[in-house]
Amino acid sequence: MKHSNTVFHQLLKYLPRHRFQEAVDRHQGDRRIRSMSCWDQLTALLFGQLTGSRSLRDLVTGFNSKSAHHYHLGTRTVRRSSLSDANSHRPTAVFQETFFYLLEQVRNKLPKCDASEMVRLIDSSTIDLNLNQFEWADFRSTKAGIKLHTVYDPNAEIPVYFAMTNAKVNDRKALHQLPMMAGMTYVVDRAYNDYAWYYTLTQQGSVFVGRMKKNALYEVLETKPAMSEGILSDEVIQLSSRKAKKACPTPMRRIKFCRKDDGKILEFITNDMQRSAQEIADLYKQRWQIELFFKWIKQNLKVKTFIGRSENAVMIQVLVALITYLLLKLAQLGCHSKMGLQSIVRLIGINLTSRRSLIALLQPDPGPNSLQKNEDCPQQFGLIYA
Repeated sequence: MKHSNTVFHQLLKYLPRHRFQEAVDRHQGDRRIRSMSCWDQLTALLFGQLTGSRSLRDLVTGFNSKSAHHYHLGTRTVRRSSLSDANSHRPTAVFQETFFYLLEQVRNKLPKCDASEMVRLIDSSTIDLNLNQFEWADFRSTKAGIKLHTVYDPNAEIPVYFAMTNAKVNDRKALHQLPMMAGMTYVVDRAYNDYAWYYTLTQQGSVFVGRMKKNALYEVLETKPAMSEGILSDEVIQLSSRKAKKACPTPMRRIKFCRKDDGKILEFITNDMQRSAQEIADLYKQRWQIELFFKWIKQNLKVKTFIGRSENAVMIQVLVALITYLLLKLAQLGCHSKMGLQSIVRLIGINLTSRRSLIALLQPDPGPNSLQKNEDCPQQFGLIYA
């Protein structure tokens, strides 16, 4: 009997089952389990992310109501107690490895570029939690919270690394958990102002652009002409306070810029002596893209309300949300869709168990060449044989 694959099945094709199982075996994720495998757990949590399930009961009820589609997804019905236990105790490393595997798949679909041309944005976003329910994440006297520290690629529009910490952890301390690659350009906010870190980046051949502290002490070594509109000053400086001079003994560049939109004065600090002052200002302007990314995942994925209360459960839910984001990105790239990710996540959520072609769903107005085979998008015609 002939049948069409569901949209959910086609989306999961971007994550080969055997690759996920290799990660499970490495970290012993299925050790001593009776009923729920890590694949069952992942499939159920992805279903919850894509359908916007509001609670564990809501997720399990919705997932089990689609039991007719479970066989071809390689999964089964789940129980609330089993899913709750799995979220509390399964190793997060399984989902971290899955995240990085999918990240590599996204990179493989994008044009290659030299490290010197790559820009990375670094920022964090705080998610508030109920102190009575999440005591391990105590933040202030009346509430708890976690903080997501993220390295973001603005050209690919994907997070390339993230770390989850307690909300009261200072952003500068989290820098030591984030990997830095030589030759890249890193753009950070004032919260990441760390002279020792700036010096480390300079020594390894990386470029940084950050905001300068208002009370920073420095000596002007050279004054460059302000060549562009909005550039108030462009100077080569030497940090002069004893602590700063010891942490960062090399000359830096200070650029004073007036933002046209609201007239706000911004002072940048960078070790880039090659780019123009306007190019430095434009680099810092890209930082808004990571703010938009945080806003997107909070609005479209489940990272503000959690179905488990333990730290492990929260970490797994955040990881699955980011895995969902990468799967959507792969679908967008693989099907050459011109839709934005917000439209894609809504369409897939509505049609998750529909038996129709994923490429037809993401290209609602096909052109004259729409019948040409697209090998990058799995199950273009959605037909397999039972």
